[in-house]
Amino acid sequence: MIKDNSCSQIRVITRITAIACLTSMLLCYKLWLGERVFPTSPVFNHLLKLNHPFDIILFCITIISLLCISLFRNPQKFIISFLVCATLLAILDQNRWQPWFYQYVTMFFIVSFFNFRCDDSRHQHAITTIFKLMIGTIYFWSGLQKLNPNFLSETYPWLMEPITKHLAEGAIKDLNWLGKSFPIIETLTGLALFVSPVKKIAVILIFIMHLFILFVLGPFGQNYNPVVWPWNIVMMIFSFILFFNNEIITYTQVREMLRYHSIKIVSVLFILMPLFNFFDLWDSYLSHNLYSGNTSNGVIYVSENLQARLPETIKSFSTGDSDQKQINIKYWCMQELGVPAYPEKRNFKTISRSFYKYATDSSDVYFLFVPKLKLINL
Repeated sequence: MIKDNSCSQIRVITRITAIACLTSMLLCYKLWLGERVFPTSPVFNHLLKLNHPFDIILFCITIISLLCISLFRNPQKFIISFLVCATLLAILDQNRWQPWFYQYVTMFFIVSFFNFRCDDSRHQHAITTIFKLMIGTIYFWSGLQKLNPNFLSETYPWLMEPITKHLAEGAIKDLNWLGKSFPIIETLTGLALFVSPVKKIAVILIFIMHLFILFVLGPFGQNYNPVVWPWNIVMMIFSFILFFNNEIITYTQVREMLRYHSIKIVSVLFILMPLFNFFDLWDSYLSHNLYSGNTSNGVIYVSENLQARLPETIKSFSTGDSDQKQINIKYWCMQELGVPAYPEKRNFKTISRSFYKYATDSSDVYFLFVPKLKLINL
């Protein structure tokens, strides 16, 4: 039987989610503005760009909504306000569909239908149940995504650099066993959260995993992608709140959970749809494909003539010989906006098309798409 603290758990998780989302959005504030060098990539090609000062107004309303969610005892109207702003921001630029933002938005969507009066125990229990399934799902799918050769050959050695640089040369080869076992451990940890005898061990493993990620990505490691640092912290907190001292989920609870249409939607999108990413039928960032080394990329090649006409702020990101320069879209986005570019072909193509306004001939621009490995190659 579910404990009666489900309502207090929802309140705490909602506030923590708001603080984490607010912090990450401020760390990459340029991503949410319309006036910037890196082009926006709207969902619909002919959608108008939100220019100054309306972009700043929308961003400020979003931040204020998150602040109010973290402070008020009944933040339902502020959650709805945030969801409206977040939806508009997401439509205007696909690069805002970062995995942490996607998780926070779906969690807020679930609690937007909750009255926060703690007088509906059935709804409370349904919300905590879907939260548990969401957290476990992230580790399960994220671990499976790492079962590819790129993780062991590229991502894992890069993650281990802050450690191996203090060891003897070639030490990474002696630690290959850890790289091979990491995806399996992460996947099994996601499943173990729902097995009573080992769920506390799973929570401890999650703490160790996130502390390791915070070290290697933090200022003492690669000092990379600061927007995900708060996300790693809240994932530890969520795991402790939802799993450490709570009973495991039963079939009856899942059945009761699915009585709510909002939770049905999240169950399909967040839990089931990631399977289709292995067949290139669903986006990587919406499938918990995180630091796997297996996401798509795009490179823009520009002629010498076009290079001369580019703004200086873009030229600084172009590399290569004098005849043809190349711009790595992911790197450019990370350096300017503080997040990786959304790794889908349609997004990269939209970014590359923005270079035609500087070109005199279509041959001045060449777009190269580098797809993720297919299931047969994993």
